[in-house]
Amino acid sequence: MNETANVKQEPRISAIWIIPIIALFVGAWMLYQYQANKGATIYITMAQAEGIIAGKTEIKVRSVKIGQIDHIRLSDDKNSVIARAQIDKHYDSLLTDDANIWVVKPRIDETGISGMSTLLSGVYLEFAPGESNLMKEHFILQDEPALIGKDVKGGRFVLQSYNAEVMDVSTSIYYKNYKIGQVETATFDWKNQAMKYGIFINEPYQNLITLNSIFWVNAGVEIDLSADGINVNTGSLSKLLKGGISVGLPEQQAPGDLANDGHAFSLSKSYKHALEERFYDFDYYLIEFEQSIRGLRPGAPVEYRGMRVGTVVEAPANVMIDGVPAHFRTDNTAVPALIKIEYGRIYHNSNQARDFWRGNVEGWIKNGLRASLKPGNLLTGAVYVDFDIYNDADDAELTTVSQYQVFPSVSSGITVLADQVSDVLNKVNNLKIEDSLAQMQSTFTDYQALANEMRDLLNQQDTQNLPGDINRNFAEMTKSMQQFDVTMKQFEKTMASYQQGSQFHHQLQQTLSEFKRLSEELQPLTRGLNEQPNMFIFDKSLPADPTPRKQ
Repeated sequence: MNETANVKQEPRISAIWIIPIIALFVGAWMLYQYQANKGATIYITMAQAEGIIAGKTEIKVRSVKIGQIDHIRLSDDKNSVIARAQIDKHYDSLLTDDANIWVVKPRIDETGISGMSTLLSGVYLEFAPGESNLMKEHFILQDEPALIGKDVKGGRFVLQSYNAEVMDVSTSIYYKNYKIGQVETATFDWKNQAMKYGIFINEPYQNLITLNSIFWVNAGVEIDLSADGINVNTGSLSKLLKGGISVGLPEQQAPGDLANDGHAFSLSKSYKHALEERFYDFDYYLIEFEQSIRGLRPGAPVEYRGMRVGTVVEAPANVMIDGVPAHFRTDNTAVPALIKIEYGRIYHNSNQARDFWRGNVEGWIKNGLRASLKPGNLLTGAVYVDFDIYNDADDAELTTVSQYQVFPSVSSGITVLADQVSDVLNKVNNLKIEDSLAQMQSTFTDYQALANEMRDLLNQQDTQNLPGDINRNFAEMTKSMQQFDVTMKQFEKTMASYQQGSQFHHQLQQTLSEFKRLSEELQPLTRGLNEQPNMFIFDKSLPADPTPRKQ
């Protein structure tokens, strides 16, 4: 029996492959979802990776997780660490060019204690978004956290300090003892040798910062010693412990225009110094003194009849003429000092003060306006420059040396006093007492001859026969002449004691010798007063100023 076999065609793909195919599609879908949701990749450069762990350390904004560190490696030059992080795609817009990032960990500083929650959970990276429209993927980890977020409204300015004490980050800024801001950053500008501070002023107080504002360090304790006694002012406890920076306007100073963000101001070490350093509108003048300038130091005041109008810049002035210092010239032995006339001291509107000064200074000089040195403090020997009108001053005018105008000067003060004392002593020393006594003796001899002639006239018969009244008058005159004759004899006796070889003459000679020696001893004193006005208080120990001389 023949049977027919039914041959069925088997499918080429076994059903068992359905499961792997489904798994492949699921895996591809999961990979797609992962790639679609993982967001941007950023790279963070840091000095070291202390406390940061790949796959664990999170990146947060306001305590909300936006990403995580997934890889850490050394940089190619092995000088830093580069951490790679994945950011959730919903937060890609936060990766702006001006964003900041720093490590949140336990800290104890001037602002208090922070980051204590990281003791159990570990450190994390805080991300502070910026306001820029530019995006980037490479960031640098900051050493310190940002004190003020980019979303806080206010104004940011710059303070530069050349001689004030170093202030810490978070130092408060006060306006009339009310806190209006704080220091955000503190860096040292090694090129300009100055501290540079970035400060933030909260809204709306940034409107208090104008172009005429001054900043100074407030130490918390101010001591004022005056004629009324000692006045001690202390601020708040935080200001006393940490100090602070004060901002304000000088008295009688107009506010001026508002300062733009980023405007740089000078930070002074005290309110007094801030007032001195705020005068930016000035002209330089050179003053040549024909006397010693010992005691004249940079920063000394320049005054006009007690009103300060400027400041000494250099003494002696560092001015070169034909490659030689101005005070070493062979044709001029004067010592130059460089000053500046600060127009803000003359009037609160410096533009008007400048025009007034420049338009009248030449006329004032023609009327006798001169500069001179006056003693400022006998204890320290400090002197200052004083402007005043001298009616007997020689004619002078403004001249030019190098790039500076030269203001005429006169010698005055302690120098003139010393010169006058020296002149008096020299005149006394040159007196010829013996010649004067000889002239006096000759004069009295003539008087004696006149008396004898008058006596002979009265003894004549014609004179005696005059009428009675006249005769009585002559009788009285005769009596007077007799008394005068007695007086002359006494004077002759006295003059005899003055003659050479007498005891009185010897005593007079001895007295004159003592007086001459005294005058010679006082001459070094007058020269010392000329060079060092405070030598009555301190010993003269410094050498005399060198005298320029031709080589």
